[in-house]
Amino acid sequence: MYYRYGLYIKDVAILKKYGDSSYKFTLHRYLRQPGFEPEKKKCEKVNDSKLDCNISRARAKVFEYALCNPWDWFVNLTLSKEKYDRYDLSKYISDLTQWLRDYRKRHCIKVSYLFIPEHHKDMAWHIHGFLMGLPADHLTEFIPGVHPQKLIDAGYLNWEAYSNKFGYVSVGKVKNREASAKYITKYISKDMAKNNKDIGAHLYYCSNGLQKAVEMKRGTMLGDMIPDYENEYVKVQWLDSLQDACITIV
Repeated sequence: MYYRYGLYIKDVAILKKYGDSSYKFTLHRYLRQPGFEPEKKKCEKVNDSKLDCNISRARAKVFEYALCNPWDWFVNLTLSKEKYDRYDLSKYISDLTQWLRDYRKRHCIKVSYLFIPEHHKDMAWHIHGFLMGLPADHLTEFIPGVHPQKLIDAGYLNWEAYSNKFGYVSVGKVKNREASAKYITKYISKDMAKNNKDIGAHLYYCSNGLQKAVEMKRGTMLGDMIPDYENEYVKVQWLDSLQDACITIV
């Protein structure tokens, strides 16, 4: 049974399924009860502690979306200085998402995305992310002598519709969803979070309706876990199969 301490419940165990075959056990030492969230202050100052919490939540959510959805492509998107202001992220995101909506309608397809914006060294913006629903025949091979040989050798593809509108792009097949999910979360860094906060930008952007982790059970945990991650608030263990679990939630 739960132990209640005012607004919090103590030692709550939650089991969630991520995608097809990944499971996450989380033991929350203190979990805020629903309906008791404090009112947000309009002009609350974002200190380092709060920034760290924002980064942690963003990484967790990006990892969840990355692992729970059958992404086809990993993409790197840039802006051409001849076509766009490479330093205006707000306009870039607005124009890109509208262009994707128009692209879907024009080709009668459903293209979903998960994007993380990042600065170049010169502080211009580019995007790393995932796409699904984009047909392979919309992509072409890079041209030798025009594009870097290492991209051609690695099997990266060009999306001409994007490059004609915005700038350089490279598209690679997602071969391992878990490895790709872990890889993309590294782009959510403290420096990136501070830069995005200064201009009021999000840490990531995604399509509506993406699949999320499914909560399978919530209760009291019997036994103990060998955590993959632990801090003063939670213990987390990842499993490939429930048969590997040494703990039970009742």
